[in-house]
Amino acid sequence: MRFSIVTAVATALLAAGVATVPAQAQGVPASFLILRVAQGDSIDGGAAERMVLLACDPVRAGTHPDSAGACAELAAAGGSFGQLRGGPMRMCTFIYQPVTVAADGLWEGTPVSYRQTFGNQCMADNHSTTVFHF
Repeated sequence: MRFSIVTAVATALLAAGVATVPAQAQGVPASFLILRVAQGDSIDGGAAERMVLLACDPVRAGTHPDSAGACAELAAAGGSFGQLRGGPMRMCTFIYQPVTVAADGLWEGTPVSYRQTFGNQCMADNHSTTVFHF
């Protein structure tokens, strides 16, 4: 149910922007994602959930605070969330306060659904420098 609501919101937001896409960008495969971060070991029902829309192609848009950086980081990973590489690794404590991240949408026209739970926020930050930072 939650995914269908998120998908409906993303579709409505992107549909509103489709009319403003430049003619030269019409043939570019769509890359838009709903990104979520929640405290806990599940994205659904997690406490303090945050959510943004990231649109990379055919135009950069959405509510992500650093859409250019997030799009560049994803492009460098070939759109594969498992291939994201954060900045220099930080030493993290072993205090278990799980953080779950999720991404749903399209990357270059291909459906994407990603979920990953990290032991704490520090470990999640080591995974990505911009994509899940909002």
